Amino acid sequence: MLNVYSAALAALSAGLKLSRFWLTVIVGVAGYLVTLYFIFAPSFAKAFDHWMISLLLWMSPWAGVVLADFFIKRKGKIEVAELYRSPESSAYGDINWAGMIAFFAGLVAGWLVQDGLVSALQGPISIYLLGGADLSWLFGIGVAGLVYLGLGKFATSPTPAVASRAGS
Repeated sequence: MLNVYSAALAALSAGLKLSRFWLTVIVGVAGYLVTLYFIFAPSFAKAFDHWMISLLLWMSPWAGVVLADFFIKRKGKIEVAELYRSPESSAYGDINWAGMIAFFAGLVAGWLVQDGLVSALQGPISIYLLGGADLSWLFGIGVAGLVYLGLGKFATSPTPAVASRAGS
């Protein structure tokens, strides 16, 4: 139940213009269908492995961007109040395009070296050069983080006034 509620709140925070009730119903039905898929799959282990691989593919580059931003670029300092302002007035702005570009670069890099049960997610480097070794998590994190830091001049960062308030 907590996952359904959390997913509905996440959808609301993303700006979807539906009531909390209807978002909860939609997420609940989707969760129910996924559960049915797992229950009636010929092999639960194989279906679960497919699910986990799909999560790993996008979570690694996301983690690379977040870790590079927080620990290297911002040195562990975030002005929390700025996160709650509207994008027009927040020091962090709206969409961090450097982060998005880095995420997609990490996604492609991770896919190139991914191996698993899902044939569409098996990357050519993993299959043909690495003998089926799966290094997707490592390449996803590394490439995304490095591209993000490389695009640092385009990344959203707090204004000097906000940065000085955060340091005090």
